[in-house]
Amino acid sequence: MAQNNGFPKHIIHSMKKKLISKQVRQKLATTEPQTTQQNKKWVTFTYYSPLIREVTNLFKRTNLNIAFRTTNTIYQQLSDKSSNINPSGMYQLKCNTCNNAYIGQTGGSVTVRHKEHIHYIKTNNPTSAYAMHILNNRQKYGTAEETLRLLKACSKGTNMNCWETLYVYLVYAGIPPT
Repeated sequence: MAQNNGFPKHIIHSMKKKLISKQVRQKLATTEPQTTQQNKKWVTFTYYSPLIREVTNLFKRTNLNIAFRTTNTIYQQLSDKSSNINPSGMYQLKCNTCNNAYIGQTGGSVTVRHKEHIHYIKTNNPTSAYAMHILNNRQKYGTAEETLRLLKACSKGTNMNCWETLYVYLVYAGIPPT
């Protein structure tokens, strides 16, 4: 049609080449993201702080998809942390005279907390309920081996309050905590 209207052949051929190359480019542009998306690999990063996002932004233009995982899982919260020699957590102190139980929690070492209770008794300081019981009733207290028992090793936080409530309820109900 262009030839019948008087256009030179070389212009017609160059326009035809441009149209064909444009169609090929459009076809490649629509199929390219799908092929690169299939070739991308997934990599996981442990999310410690918002700074990890800055590190992962370096990989945006690579062939990697990025996923984040946490260090604070339900399994880790409920699993037994018996590998710690002197852990923090829920503890029970017993009175050597009347066998009454005191349930407490500490974010530090349980043996250090026991020493604090003994210090309160020796200095006549009724800061803790255990020290107040010993001082008011003139009861006997013992060493950590005799009176202290670790009920649940856990780290300080809101779940420690829940464990304390549970153990206090068990002692109040007359069920020995295991």
